[in-house]
Amino acid sequence: MSLLSKVTAKPWEHAGEMEGLHGGYRAGGSAGRTGLYMFLGVITSMFLLFSISYQLRASFPDWMAVTEPGILWFNTGILLLTSISLQLAVYVSRRGAAGPMRNYLFTGVILTLVFLAGQLVAWGQLVEAGLYAKANPANAFFYLLTGVHGLHLIGGLWFLGSAAKRAVKSADDEALPLRVSLCATYWHYLLLVWALLFYLLLNS
Repeated sequence: MSLLSKVTAKPWEHAGEMEGLHGGYRAGGSAGRTGLYMFLGVITSMFLLFSISYQLRASFPDWMAVTEPGILWFNTGILLLTSISLQLAVYVSRRGAAGPMRNYLFTGVILTLVFLAGQLVAWGQLVEAGLYAKANPANAFFYLLTGVHGLHLIGGLWFLGSAAKRAVKSADDEALPLRVSLCATYWHYLLLVWALLFYLLLNS
């Protein structure tokens, strides 16, 4: 390489060559993870504020604790299975097993839909028991916490479904393992959030 070439070289354009990876993919992976972690930080702040408000409001005399529907235990188990399924998808994607990866991704989609349906059943059971949101602050918080958590899962389903479609169309896509990994991380996080919310609801 000539002296002029060394002086005018742009090392960031050859980052992938130096590390044995495609530079764009590597940069995209770093940006994707950073974006996800920033988003999770925002969600954490929001749920933390909700939890603090919940505990403060529970100290008022008009608070009447809600008897949580038993189906919430079933829903929790379903969400745990979803998280496990997506982690298995990450495991096999790193080994190039396209078939099992697709199966685990679609299993994750289906289980998430089952969880959301189960949450709607829980809402229906409360309504049938006359536990409306306006009737009691505890009722309102139950609908709020479970509803906001469900909305985040619905939003995640768009990305998970996109990853599953890409797996069907092109299992050799270099970006696919990263997408699967980010989806799994997001689901693990929402499982943890749900576990903490469920604990909060059970102990108030």
